[in-house]
Amino acid sequence: MRGLLLSLSLALLSCSTLSQSRSDPFLNQFTVQEVAPKTYVATDRSYHNSNVMVAVMPDQTVFIASSPFETEGADALLQWIQAEFKPQKVIAVNTHFHADGTGGNEAYKKHGVEIWASDLTRKLQRERGESQKVKEAAGFESQPELKKRLEKRQIVIADHEYKIQDGKTFEFGGEKVDVIYPGPAHSTDNVAVYLPQRKVLFGGCMVRPVKTLGYVGDADVKSWADSVSHLRALAPQVVIAGHEAVGGVELIDNTVETARQAGLQDDARRQSR
Repeated sequence: MRGLLLSLSLALLSCSTLSQSRSDPFLNQFTVQEVAPKTYVATDRSYHNSNVMVAVMPDQTVFIASSPFETEGADALLQWIQAEFKPQKVIAVNTHFHADGTGGNEAYKKHGVEIWASDLTRKLQRERGESQKVKEAAGFESQPELKKRLEKRQIVIADHEYKIQDGKTFEFGGEKVDVIYPGPAHSTDNVAVYLPQRKVLFGGCMVRPVKTLGYVGDADVKSWADSVSHLRALAPQVVIAGHEAVGGVELIDNTVETARQAGLQDDARRQSR
């Protein structure tokens, strides 16, 4: 019942006063819902319904958690942010080295966004960014225009770094934003972003809304459940998954159970060999 009430409240919030009549590349590619006051989720319908969190802070900085998959989408997102909020400054945090964590960095840099990433994300992007781009583009063989957009984006490394084990805390006009590393899960470098005063958690790709783990090519399935379970102690009221769903702590609980089952299945397969 609690999850249903949250879903209904989010649906009402999504009907907020954001400009919906604008015929532009952003609204052709993204949908937007306001999940808490001045806190939005932009969902990229073209690329796996991937989510980006956009938060307007008290000092009129706009804070972005994660990234669209590619440069054109990120450019459209930033143009929408500028038109809608007229920010004093924009800061983006790369949540992991895959395209749905870093793919918009080329546009971020062009627009003067301050880009942050962990030391491990920057290392993995340097070492594997180009090969990862090829793999991600191959998933769009049946959609050549979308594939072309992935192939032509430039790999751009964040210009600001923090140690992943330490995390990072930002403060904007007296309000904090915490970047948290709970441990390896979807990837070894995945981080979550938490707005404690708003009780909003961007869990990214480590949080799963369905009964599968999705792409596990860079995952630590054995550690996944324990890593994500640490996020529950934050007691968020809104949880944003990396793809599709926005909900509450039930998304964390679902992820923990799904990852534990996947870990048991992996153990069983190894023992049967």
